[in-house]
Amino acid sequence: MPQIKNLLILLIIIFNTINANAQEKPFNVVNISPDGSKYIRFGMNLQVWGRYSELNPGSKVGTTQVDDTYDVVIRRLRLQALGMISDNIFFHLQFGQNNINFTQNSGPSNAPLSVMDALGEYHFSDKLHIGGGLTGWGAGTTRYSANSSATHLSLDTPMYQQFINTSSTFGNRNLSIYAKGYLDKLSYRVAVTNPYRNTNTVISPTSTISPETPRAQFSGILTYHFLENEQNLEAYNRGTYLGTKKVFNIGLGYMTQANATWRSDVDVPGSVLHDDMKILGLDVFYDSPIGGNGAAITAYASYNNAQYGKDYTQFVATPNPAITDFSTVNGSGTGFAGVGTGNIYYAQLGYFFPKSDNAEKKGRLQPFVATQIADLEALNTPMAMYEIGANYYTTGTFGPKFSLNYQSRSVYGQTAVNSKFRQEDRLGMVVLQCQVSF
Repeated sequence: MPQIKNLLILLIIIFNTINANAQEKPFNVVNISPDGSKYIRFGMNLQVWGRYSELNPGSKVGTTQVDDTYDVVIRRLRLQALGMISDNIFFHLQFGQNNINFTQNSGPSNAPLSVMDALGEYHFSDKLHIGGGLTGWGAGTTRYSANSSATHLSLDTPMYQQFINTSSTFGNRNLSIYAKGYLDKLSYRVAVTNPYRNTNTVISPTSTISPETPRAQFSGILTYHFLENEQNLEAYNRGTYLGTKKVFNIGLGYMTQANATWRSDVDVPGSVLHDDMKILGLDVFYDSPIGGNGAAITAYASYNNAQYGKDYTQFVATPNPAITDFSTVNGSGTGFAGVGTGNIYYAQLGYFFPKSDNAEKKGRLQPFVATQIADLEALNTPMAMYEIGANYYTTGTFGPKFSLNYQSRSVYGQTAVNSKFRQEDRLGMVVLQCQVSF
């Protein structure tokens, strides 16, 4: 990718220029003040998947209808720079791309390098930071609306928490103005977001995202930290701490947007009805060491009540290896009905094994389980997705990591029966991931 090559060269030049006299410092951090309070930090994250997928009925790979497929995916690529460049000014720039696989018609090497974060903020005090730009600070209502991709517990973040926002191209990044801070043990974030406009003009009796000029989105999250406080410099929350921190949080979030969806009025032909988007989120996160030999537990649970309008559904597929010639509630490929009007539940649990008695054996294992239940208005029975897998940290800490994951999902019929879609099958997906990050 020419864009990536040029960006890497630029970052290396900047890094070497500034860091020429500071070789004793961490290789990815450049101090621009003697005490380290002003700095620039560089980072990279690469996630590569090898995947086997059972595909939803009617899915096509190219022009061929198939029941299953395999692919190699660059799930995420991230290149970033961030830091405090004065006593009060923080910046964050991040470039990258998601979901590069064989479905790119022009070839993966031509996939564009996108601006994913570009923000600046002013710190009045720990109690008040105000900023704006392209950011995840206005992403949604729960913890993983904005996630730290390098520290996932399960293979991937619960993507529905990002897709719950009806406007974003990258799920959890939008053009926003925000305020955030800590009030003792209570952290807060509030944002006003300018949503991206939907270009699909199809209208039906079922609610879909309106293509009309979007109204502003308003969102916020309050989190109480019973134990240690977490960072609030970056928008992206960790999935696990591997026993390096003791955290117990309860969060409450909201998101609203007037006239977010539209539908045709079946009683008045030619008339259009609008519905507001109203989402409430509640979640609990716990991460703590166990015993004295490095073992740790990570647990998370969340609840969302989502209101988009009549029978609204959106499928989740990340990334999708196939297409279909028709629209279903499942979506194509590996999609499942994960977002919509109704109630959505999610939970995950992981255990980080203790250090080995043999000091030469640094690698450590972290098995996990996760599930999402989506009790949606359009479904006859709730959608259930289950995952089981494990992470292997080659150095025993964050950095190089291998993950193996199996996912099982509900699959629904193509047509609604008595206005409800009925589950007809369960299908699965197996993924082996290699992650390299710093």
